[in-house]
Amino acid sequence: MTRQVTLAAFAAAMLLAGSAQADIITPGFTFAVADGDHFHSNTGGAFGNPAGKAEVGRYSSEVVKGLSEYSLAGLTNQTSAFVTFGVFKEGGLFAGTNDTPFTGNIRVVAYQGNNTEDLSDFSAASVGDVGSFFVSAALVDVGDIFSFDITAIYNNAIDLGWTSLGIRLEQDPVQSASQAWTFDNFRLTTDNQTTGGIPEPGTWALMIGGFGIAGTALRRRRAFAL
Repeated sequence: MTRQVTLAAFAAAMLLAGSAQADIITPGFTFAVADGDHFHSNTGGAFGNPAGKAEVGRYSSEVVKGLSEYSLAGLTNQTSAFVTFGVFKEGGLFAGTNDTPFTGNIRVVAYQGNNTEDLSDFSAASVGDVGSFFVSAALVDVGDIFSFDITAIYNNAIDLGWTSLGIRLEQDPVQSASQAWTFDNFRLTTDNQTTGGIPEPGTWALMIGGFGIAGTALRRRRAFAL
C-alpha cells in the first residue's frame, strides 16, 4: 500500500512538472536602457552588471527602463497569453547609488520588437498599454511573480506577421530619487502565474488614490503569521 501511494505521488509530481513546462509559450531576452543612450544590463555585461535584468526607475539623474523581447517565429495564436516576470531585487543594479526601492507605479507597455537589444527600444512607440502595478518594499518581495494578460496584443502581433513582440517596464510618473526595482525571468505563459500578497485593484484604489491601478495582475493576500 505504501509503495502504491509513493508511486501515485511520484506520478502526480511528474504530471505537474509537465504541466508547468507546457505553460511556457516562449522565453524572453531581457535588458535595461538608461536615458535611451546606454545599457545598464545587456548581453555584453554593461558596467559589469549581470545580463537579463530589467531595471526600472532612476540611477542618479538617469531614467532607466526595463525591456524584454520575444521571438514569435513558429508561434501561433493562443486562447490566452500572459507576460510573466519576477522580482529580482528591491533596488537597482548599482550598489550604493540606486540600491533602494521606490514606492510608486510601474507601467507595462508593448511595442514591436526585432529580437535585438536596441537603445532605441527605450522610446519605441507603444502598440498598447498592458497595464500597471504598484510597488513598495512593504508590499512586494524578491521572488514575487507578476503576470499581465496580453492575449489581444500577442494574437494581433501573430496576425500581422511580426517577428518579435517587445514589453517595456517604466516608472510612471518618473520620480526624482535615485531608486529602482529590478526584474528578471521574463517569459510568455498561457496562464496567470501571479503570486504574493498584492491586493486586488479595487483595494489599490483606496490605498493609493490618484495612481489608478490598471491591468490584470491579481495577487493573493499573504496569510498573517500566527
